[in-house]
Amino acid sequence: MNTQISTKLAALAVALMMNSLLIGGVAYLFNSQVHQPTTVVSLAHTAASTLHGAV
Repeated sequence: MNTQISTKLAALAVALMMNSLLIGGVAYLFNSQVHQPTTVVSLAHTAASTLHGAV
């Protein structure tokens, strides 16, 4: 009886760990997509100001 309960608890722990890894991965992907265009825009502003001679 105790082995069944400990097995179920271990399975629950593994499921929660996998769930948190998946949620963390999705959050990381969405976070990197949000910050990527701002980097591109700032680089474009820097390149444009360099082309026009502004320092």
